[in-house]
Amino acid sequence: MATELQAGPNEPQPMLIDAKAACAPLSIGERRLWSLTNCDAIPSRKIGRAVRYSPPEFQAWIDAECPTEAGSAARVRHAHNR
Repeated sequence: MATELQAGPNEPQPMLIDAKAACAPLSIGERRLWSLTNCDAIPSRKIGRAVRYSPPEFQAWIDAECPTEAGSAARVRHAHNR
């Protein structure tokens, strides 16, 4: 997993990450991330108005070669949860 998503040896792994943390390992801007999120290409979770990303699902999306077509998030989640 990308270094930015990994916790240090004495730090717990975050359950969810924000957009800034998600953008860093991909080297993309927040606008591109929002575009992928809004078309359901990248797995995300809404908590109220906030959007967060699960590190294991995020890594599964990266491992699936970062599919950008609409609806990819559901396929990545399904493959990750098997």
